[in-house]
Amino acid sequence: MRSIVGARTMSLQTQNHQSLPAYFDRMIEAFHAGTASRHAHLGHWNLDERGTPIDNLNPGPDALERAQARLNGEVIQRGNVVSGTRILDVACGFGGLAEALGTMFHDLEITGINIDLRQLEICQRLQSTKSNALRWQEADACDLPFADAAFDTVFCIEAMFHFASRKRFLDEVRRVLKPGGTLVTTDILLVQDPQMPQFCFDAMLNDGYGPWPDPWCENGDAEDLLNASAHWSNVQQYDATQNTLPTYQYIVPQTHFAQGDSPTAGLHHRDPGDQAVRSAMMLHWLHQNGRLKYVYTSAVAGAES
Repeated sequence: MRSIVGARTMSLQTQNHQSLPAYFDRMIEAFHAGTASRHAHLGHWNLDERGTPIDNLNPGPDALERAQARLNGEVIQRGNVVSGTRILDVACGFGGLAEALGTMFHDLEITGINIDLRQLEICQRLQSTKSNALRWQEADACDLPFADAAFDTVFCIEAMFHFASRKRFLDEVRRVLKPGGTLVTTDILLVQDPQMPQFCFDAMLNDGYGPWPDPWCENGDAEDLLNASAHWSNVQQYDATQNTLPTYQYIVPQTHFAQGDSPTAGLHHRDPGDQAVRSAMMLHWLHQNGRLKYVYTSAVAGAES
């Protein structure tokens, strides 16, 4: 476990990238090339009564970045954040959420953790504003290296499906949250269908998006696990599946992006030859055809017994 403060330089020679999602290699390259923002997740589009994205009236080159910032806003709104409190961002990506929090509040203590030192190095470049303190640390989400009741709010955006165990992660979050503190997560849940060869989807998603230990939530999703515990209250879940669906027209190369309402729309028989693109195409197909849910979940920590 490493704590990262200021401009400290870190060696990546001992980093084991085999346990990291392959798509982050491309995202990190894009960030360093100046073609990607600090947001490392899907975007949120507001919809009209017909389910059409109303934010696409003037898409522009920064449409995805604006939608990703909007997702950060949706998450922060559910976090009951106030100035002067302690925040933990689990799997902090490139620091996009911390940056957003820093523009909205003052005197926060924000700690971001990740298992990927490359991402933490990108986070180090953030400058603190409004007397907010930033700290970046290498850590495992299922074994948090923090004292009990250390934080007022814990966020985890679009990463929980990568963790070894959702339950272990949620138990650790309950331990490090103060009583009355808030947890907010976003998660990707696959929907089982006995007619579909699930092992094929497992293999393809893990190819570019793995590790994905429990893709079908056989051990329970966050809402189930939180409701089953006496240590959480006010569990709320919002289904953002349709709000996040438009993202794929920006993250799947247009040469591989198929339009239409048929069950195979979004899937091509030609292999793109790239594991990250292949997995993104599969994720798009699942999302488009009702085999994937994208959810925001929040809960309030109760007192430990």
